Formats: sequence, structure tokens, C-alpha cells
Amino acid sequence: MKKYFALIFILFTFSCDDGNFEIASFEFEERVNYCGEYVLYRLSTKEHKEAFIVTLTEQQIKQSDEPVFPVSISETGLFTVTYRLFDEEVTSSYFCQSIPPIVPKTIKNWVGVAGTIFVQNEPVYDEDEVTVLAYQHIIVLNDLVLTNGDESINFDETYLYGEFETSVN
Repeated sequence: MKKYFALIFILFTFSCDDGNFEIASFEFEERVNYCGEYVLYRLSTKEHKEAFIVTLTEQQIKQSDEPVFPVSISETGLFTVTYRLFDEEVTSSYFCQSIPPIVPKTIKNWVGVAGTIFVQNEPVYDEDEVTVLAYQHIIVLNDLVLTNGDESINFDETYLYGEFETSVN
């Protein structure tokens, strides 16, 4: 399944239409970080001044391989996607507080107004191939549209947001 998502990522990465997007970077570390259970974020590879944030619920991030239905992205609500540009480096403490700090200052904030989030949850087994050690969560965004007033970023196809693991409780 990982190969399938990797292939989708490679095929469709180059189909991104960035609209009026004037920032040179949109390159993020491979690692998906998370705070609490449902705030996911990736930081930019250079200086950590950009963040790509996805919020979900317990209905998507499961410790089960039961099918998860895709959800629609909204500006406000349970399923959001946000891209932020900061004036200085941002750290995990920014995302892991109930009220984000004032510093660093957000320079630009693009909010997801359309698109779909797909999540696949897969068990990670011990060497005995019976004992489940963790669950791998694969997040894919489809037809994502981010907007900031007059500017927009359009992902016309599929974008592999990333994957992360949660330990079995």
C-alpha cells in the first residue's frame, strides 16, 4: 500500500497549480508531527518558518484497520487544512498549547476551503506477525484549495500529506 501512495505522490506532485502563490518554498520535512491526537503538522525544510497543518478527529486517526470514510475540508469545523508562513522559526510548542503563543507572528495564513482528506490506518506488527505494536496513519489530500483573500493555492489532484505512527495503548 505504501508503494501505491508513493506512486500517487510522484505522479501528481507535479500537477500542483499554485495560483498566485509568491513564496518560493513549499518544501516540508518528511516527518509528520502531531500534538494531542488530532493536530498534525509538517514544518518547512528551511528555517522552520512554514507549517502545513491538518486537523482531524478520532473518527479518522484510529487504532484499527477498519475503513475510514473520506471527509470534506472546511474553513471552520472539524476537518481543516492550513498553511502558515511565520516571521521566525516555529517549534512544536507553538502547536502543542491550547492557546498558541503570540510569537512567532503569522505573516500569511492560507485556509483550506475545499478538498477531501483520506486516511488509511494500518497495523504495524511485531516480528511474530501477530502482535500489533503500533498503527501507521497515511494522510492523503485530494483537490485541495487553500485561500488567503485574493491569493489561492490549488492542488488539482492528489497530495500525499504524509504518514505517522501511534503506539498501541
